[in-house]
Amino acid sequence: MGFTVVEQEIRTIWVPLGCVSADTADTFYEGQLVMSNAAVGQPAGEGLGVYGAGAGHSDATGKNVPFGVILAFNDANPLYSSTYKGQYCTSVTTQAQQLARDFRGVEGMFGKGDPQPFAKVAVIGPSTILKAPIYLAAYGTAPTVYTNTTADSTGATITTSATTMTPVTYNTTWYCRSGANKGLYRVAYSTSTTSHTFYVHWPYAIAAGDTFVPVCARPFGTSLCQFDTESTFLQAQPTTGTDDVSLDILDMNLEVAGQEYATFKFNADHFCAIRA
Repeated sequence: MGFTVVEQEIRTIWVPLGCVSADTADTFYEGQLVMSNAAVGQPAGEGLGVYGAGAGHSDATGKNVPFGVILAFNDANPLYSSTYKGQYCTSVTTQAQQLARDFRGVEGMFGKGDPQPFAKVAVIGPSTILKAPIYLAAYGTAPTVYTNTTADSTGATITTSATTMTPVTYNTTWYCRSGANKGLYRVAYSTSTTSHTFYVHWPYAIAAGDTFVPVCARPFGTSLCQFDTESTFLQAQPTTGTDDVSLDILDMNLEVAGQEYATFKFNADHFCAIRA
């Protein structure tokens, strides 16, 4: 179920789901990262928008400003997404579509009898700490486990089949799943997809057959990362170097397949609607 707020939520409010035109609706999911559509500094439209993936370094091309995380919807009979493991709701535009809805009233400035779809959103800011699952390309797909093919007694290099991503130097964390270094994390500085080298060596000899898991992020501090297009998880191996978001990683856990996650806050630049 996507993102969760861990600390320093600003407040929880009910807001209408968004449409970018009279004919274009969108589907929203529980645990999804959203923005507010606007005419200046954000995509034109009305109501909530899906934050999506970063476009340009630190989303400098998209310039989307994160607004919050969806907690629930006001459908009387919630719909469940087997893909994203939570409720979902689709925005509507026409008079007939609104009046046909079976809904419940909401709190806040909007009238309880307003028939447009609403989402309950945990509003976030630069200091808000979020937790996100880490998946490989699709929701629920665990990051790839790679097997080392060449022994290295110095602990300086692991050799694997080609990774999906071309690593960015100092921006890929490797976790040892099996072998003498099991349970340890190291950050690679190489950009090769097959030979992964480390300034801080693994403390024990690396044997052929040892297994490792890579994730595009540092274990702490500012990292180049990427979301999926529905902004429900962190990409384990995105195409980096052109499009990404800048996240300040606070914690990462790659111990269990399918349960990998990271906690982070957005680098503050993401909250500037008008930026170069």
